[in-house]
Amino acid sequence: MIAICSAFKTALIAIEINDKKDYCQIDANCGHSEKLLPSIDTLLSKNQLSLADNDSFAVVVGPGSFTGLRIALALIKGLCAGQDKTANVYPITSFEFMAYTYIKHFKPERDFVCIINALSGQIFACRFSKEGRQIGDEMLVQNSQLKPDLYVSLDDENLSENKVKLMPQELLELAQIKKQAQNPVSVDKIAPLYLRKSQAEDDLEKREKKLIKS
Repeated sequence: MIAICSAFKTALIAIEINDKKDYCQIDANCGHSEKLLPSIDTLLSKNQLSLADNDSFAVVVGPGSFTGLRIALALIKGLCAGQDKTANVYPITSFEFMAYTYIKHFKPERDFVCIINALSGQIFACRFSKEGRQIGDEMLVQNSQLKPDLYVSLDDENLSENKVKLMPQELLELAQIKKQAQNPVSVDKIAPLYLRKSQAEDDLEKREKKLIKS
């Protein structure tokens, strides 16, 4: 298993192949495209492994950085295409990753809502039961629409009192749970979970509306 998260500023990589585990955190600062693949190569070489030894991938599909998500998914597709055997792929949402981490470390006694800053006064949100079952769909809401609740946010976002720090160890644990559930996704069908348009798309839409009005 090779698991990757590049949805946020710090990219996470974890491997578990032939009973060998290793982890890497990259403070990529939006430089995921230059650092992800070399970091994977370093982890494999360090443990005397090759890509051919790996049989599955897990990737965080979002929501998060538009660029980071595209890079991770493109990388997974490229790595799968370069293998002789078909590798299974397991998508993980950012919310699932947050919820798993929160439950593991804090063992909540009631349902909670994972939230992520979507910028421009908007929030990505998703509710979970205290056992980790997702309740309802992922949503994009205005910050002002949030009602009193138990909110869980990322450790570097000032959105709630309850915060989680995403780590590669938990990423690998969740990836292995997904693998044990035996519900892989075809690499051709794996897609990012955006929930909203990119800033570039928003800007283009606004310009087009101005042109129509003029």
